[in-house]
Amino acid sequence: MTPGMLLLYITSYFGLYTSVLFLLSFFQNKHHLSAPPPRRFPSVTIAVPAFNEQRTIAATLKSLLELDYPRAKLRVVVVDDGSTDGTYAIAEKFCSAVPAPFISLIRKEKNSGKADSLNRALRMCNTELFGALDADSFVHSSSLKKMVGFFDDPQIMAVTPSLKIYQPATFWQKIQSVEYLLGVYLRKVFAYFGSIHVTPGPFTIFRKSFFDRHGLYDEHNLTEDIEVALRIQSKHYRIQNTIDASVWTVGPRTFRALVHQRRRWYVGFLNNVLNYKELFSAKHGNLGLFILPGAFVSIFLAIILLGYVGFKMANHFITFVHNLYAINFDILPWLQFHFDSFFITIDPLTILAIIALCSGIFVVWLAKKHSGEQRRISSSYLLYLFVYWIVFAVWWCIAFHAKAFRKHVTWGKATQPTVPTTQTL
Repeated sequence: MTPGMLLLYITSYFGLYTSVLFLLSFFQNKHHLSAPPPRRFPSVTIAVPAFNEQRTIAATLKSLLELDYPRAKLRVVVVDDGSTDGTYAIAEKFCSAVPAPFISLIRKEKNSGKADSLNRALRMCNTELFGALDADSFVHSSSLKKMVGFFDDPQIMAVTPSLKIYQPATFWQKIQSVEYLLGVYLRKVFAYFGSIHVTPGPFTIFRKSFFDRHGLYDEHNLTEDIEVALRIQSKHYRIQNTIDASVWTVGPRTFRALVHQRRRWYVGFLNNVLNYKELFSAKHGNLGLFILPGAFVSIFLAIILLGYVGFKMANHFITFVHNLYAINFDILPWLQFHFDSFFITIDPLTILAIIALCSGIFVVWLAKKHSGEQRRISSSYLLYLFVYWIVFAVWWCIAFHAKAFRKHVTWGKATQPTVPTTQTL
């Protein structure tokens, strides 16, 4: 067996093993798929950090106004992070139109980052629960009510929603839409394993007492949502997920914006994993023994596979050019293609590939069904299938390079919102 074949078998075995394990866990816990119904309605503060989000913030605030939750138990704090466009003026209109104290507005003269904005909202928060909604994200009216039932368990410190891409239009947004749907499924499985290690910025709800006991958001962190999730795990608390609590966010429209976003995410992940390396331990159960190590195994397999496939393709291309030269570039006979089923081979790798394809389609269907997603995604899934594993490996190569050579990684502007301020969700 050649090293290349060995690599393909190792990659296939690892992918198949994790797929079967996750599916078995999903169905073993199907009776716990729905969130517990709320027995009470705890008070909640939702912070909306905003920096130059004039095209989307009205829709964001409108979605919060339409939440099906007792108005007396809900507070919204908009933190304008030194915006230079019309964000503040739009937020101010909402504040003047809605009776106090439902919405309040903080204006910072200088941009100082999302974590600082969240901390300012936290310092004035006196509710039992605290959450945030990015100013380019929109929440379904029923989501909060579906999430709060988990907090009857005192060990639950955070509850994550199902995060999806809002109206994907471009090539890269369609790929992200499938990636996020798979994330909906994975986050639920990770919850069963007690291993959620990211609490997404859009509408994760926290028990506010956690911040009182263990500190506010880390303002020097590239991915404060990963840091706070790992901090919760390091204290042996639990994070839950509500699979049918839908939140939509505007994904980066271009490859350049997407690379910028993923470089920050992945470098932030590496920094946080190094800061919380004690989590790689049996004391932290599935997270330390399987989920975090498994994440790195999948990353390295994807990078090695990309290198191998790239080498083989380059080798085949050189051979192809040599063959063309040998026949004096007479390609007409090659265009007379006749299909013959005799040349179809069914080897173990082909069978594994078919199983992986069917498994992937089934998982996306599960995520769509249980998260209430109505949009058709068949064309997006084809794009995802052929492109995602390549760009995933490329993003990680860029992140490892930035980390190794200590490149300056910043937030920047990852998205280019296209949602009009009057957009109806």
